[in-house]
Amino acid sequence: MLRWHAPGGAHATRRYRRQPSGYWMRLTFDFLSNGGELGALMRAKDWSATPLGPPEQWPTLLKSTIRLILTSSHPMFLWWGKDLVQFYNDAYRQTMGPERHPGALGGCGRECWEEIWPIIGPQIALVMNGGGSTWNEDQLVPVTRHGRREDVWWTYGYSPIEDHDGVHGVLVVCNDVTAQHKAKAALERMNLALTEQIAQREHAQRHEAIQTSQRLRAEQALREQREAESMRLRLLFEQAHGFICILRGPEHVFEFVNSAYLRLVGQRALTGNSVREALPEMVEQGFVELLDGVYASGMPYKAGDLRIELRQAPDSAPTHAYIDFVYQPILENGAVSGIFVQGFDVTDRCMARQALQRSELRLKEGLTVARMVVWDWDLDSNDVVFSDNAPELFGASWTNMRQVWHCFDPDDLTRMELARSEALQCHGSYGDVVRLRRPDNGQLVWLQVYGTVVSDEAGNARRIRGVSIDVSARKRAEESLREAGRHKDEFLAMLSHELRNPLAPIRSAAHLLGMAPDNISRVKMSSVIIERQVNHMTSLINDLLDVSRVNTGLVVLDKEVIDLHQVVQESVEQTEPLISERGHELRLDVPAEGVVAVMGDRKRLVQVLTNLLHNAAKYTPAGGRIALEVSHHGDTVELHVRDNGIGVEALLMPHIFDLFTQEKRSSDRSQGGLGLGLALVRSLVLLHGGHVTAASPGPGEGATFSVYLQKHALAGSAGAACRGPGSHAGEGLRLMLVDDNKDAANAMAMVLESAGHVVMVEHDPLRALESVGNFAPDACLLDIGLPGMDGNELARRLRATVHARAATLIAVTGYGNKYDKASAVQAGFDHYFVKPTNTAELIGVLASIKPVPRASQASPVAERIEG
Repeated sequence: MLRWHAPGGAHATRRYRRQPSGYWMRLTFDFLSNGGELGALMRAKDWSATPLGPPEQWPTLLKSTIRLILTSSHPMFLWWGKDLVQFYNDAYRQTMGPERHPGALGGCGRECWEEIWPIIGPQIALVMNGGGSTWNEDQLVPVTRHGRREDVWWTYGYSPIEDHDGVHGVLVVCNDVTAQHKAKAALERMNLALTEQIAQREHAQRHEAIQTSQRLRAEQALREQREAESMRLRLLFEQAHGFICILRGPEHVFEFVNSAYLRLVGQRALTGNSVREALPEMVEQGFVELLDGVYASGMPYKAGDLRIELRQAPDSAPTHAYIDFVYQPILENGAVSGIFVQGFDVTDRCMARQALQRSELRLKEGLTVARMVVWDWDLDSNDVVFSDNAPELFGASWTNMRQVWHCFDPDDLTRMELARSEALQCHGSYGDVVRLRRPDNGQLVWLQVYGTVVSDEAGNARRIRGVSIDVSARKRAEESLREAGRHKDEFLAMLSHELRNPLAPIRSAAHLLGMAPDNISRVKMSSVIIERQVNHMTSLINDLLDVSRVNTGLVVLDKEVIDLHQVVQESVEQTEPLISERGHELRLDVPAEGVVAVMGDRKRLVQVLTNLLHNAAKYTPAGGRIALEVSHHGDTVELHVRDNGIGVEALLMPHIFDLFTQEKRSSDRSQGGLGLGLALVRSLVLLHGGHVTAASPGPGEGATFSVYLQKHALAGSAGAACRGPGSHAGEGLRLMLVDDNKDAANAMAMVLESAGHVVMVEHDPLRALESVGNFAPDACLLDIGLPGMDGNELARRLRATVHARAATLIAVTGYGNKYDKASAVQAGFDHYFVKPTNTAELIGVLASIKPVPRASQASPVAERIEG
């Protein structure tokens, strides 16, 4: 069923019904469509100025008759109505001269044919008055054409166009038989002359008949030979490995298809049907346009590894294949009569190549993730070929081993050359751990090198193939383990000392109580000693328990909206005795009550600030200065504790918040403690979704400890801003951060939260897919090298979800070459950052992103969620 646009904007429908003859009958149609030149003139003419009015108002009988005229290749003419309004087709137009065409269209009959009206007028009147049809054969009706009078003989008939209301018009079906008339007259003249030649011609005809018989036999033999050749050719096509078909005509009707073609498209009825009818899915993929182009231009078309979609049945699921094919035009008498289609199903080849490419990509990614470089060293030329990721690992791309040796530690190089020499002698393998200084940044890299000697058929060593693995992380881990072991030993020694110290005065006090139980003053003094030492031991044990419970996840925060002014007041009250005892000056710069609030555990926040103040008082010499400042900027609250104490050495600064880490004690061990306070501070701050930093110019220069927390709006406070899962403060966005490196993820989350964004952290891609529905992010920051599913696949899956379809996707990865970036863009990423990330640039990109519109808003409490 085809749709068409009728004049005036109305739509109509063409319906077709298949007839037994194989042709199609149109049931409803646009009666002025097509029709060649006259159809176009009729559509373009302003009929509203004629007695008939607009075509939409014409009677159905008139429309049907006009449609009959326009679709006929026989000369036809129509007079309609009392004014005898005229219509005709292209075939009739050939019989007219410029004196009447195109002026006759829509004109009145008598005015148009005035010169011959005495001949045709009575016949028209007879038909219009119900007198039936007329018929005239070989009738002389002279007309003026091309500026001169011509004697024209016509064979024509006038037929009434009528219905139950009577005759409405006259239909003329005619032929200009002037040539036939003249030929007949000439024939009569020639008959006399021919009669004389009959006898001679009969003899010649008998001779010609013999020749004709011989020619017919030869032509029959030739046809049989051609049919046999055609059959052999079709048999060859049928047995061909590739698919073949022959298409005929501009509609590309299947004339022949072989079995391979049927296997490709399914066992469908193709022969005798056009490509559009038999394979509608080919139309959608542009193949018919290609066929049209080949048919029109006569130029062949070929393509390779082209992906196509096929359906075994109209309602079946689509299948995909890859093909190589050629469209070759078939020329007959210099014109294109059809197209020869030949090709091969190369799906297996393409799938194998794609599998190989995926395997190579996985190998490449595996080498990158494993920090491994594969190499091949030609011993004769000293040339070496490294895998593509060598610059990332080595900091350079080398082609000769001499270039490599200059970057090795000399001692390690000597040791490895000795191991290699031994391997060359026995045609075996060798391995060693060596140090390499990167030429690009001077960084020291530890490499585990393995090499295997490859010999030729004669047993001569020709190559060494091997791998180099970056084991710097392992070396650092080993060093960290040794350092941790040292800290543990120091901690155990401190713990033993700190726990033994109170036991001595307790034992002495107990001994005094036993010696003089009736001495009231001595009992009081002993009681004070015992209580003070027990309190000290209790404090030590509580610190140990708190650290243990936080590290094992047993601490659950009792969160509520807390005024920081009250937290500061309580912390100062707890540390004031120590500060006063050591004669320190404490300066407070804190907002008034009811100005700054956070969502947190009151007891734990007091413990954090108390530990920092206690630490400042303990490590500041008597009479020092301590300052506590609380400020807020945007969505962030900052707490700074500054002192002018002993400071922190640069070597200790990276480990200041680690367990068992403590500044060197004075000789009298006046500070005491186990070095757990700062580790506990960091753990508790992280539980609140914040972070803590330490800074010191150096020994004797004091130190500053800073805590950063998420600000919360106090109920009823003027201008208070709240930001949560469903509402944003300023340019704040809902960000999902997915990275399996927890430290990197947490550090990035802190930076993003400091910029005013709500951050959800996930370390597992599957968990991220589960959480995206509840979180509905505005943007997703994804690492590419994720476990179980890489970031590209995660990006594609997030794009397929309703909740992240409109989110901005940002790749934050260690992969930085062009191929990795192109793969990420193809997977759907909008931005691409290479680690270490330029945070200023990243925050600038985030500032340009608009939050995704949401129908509803969630809780106003903004918390960072860790997966």
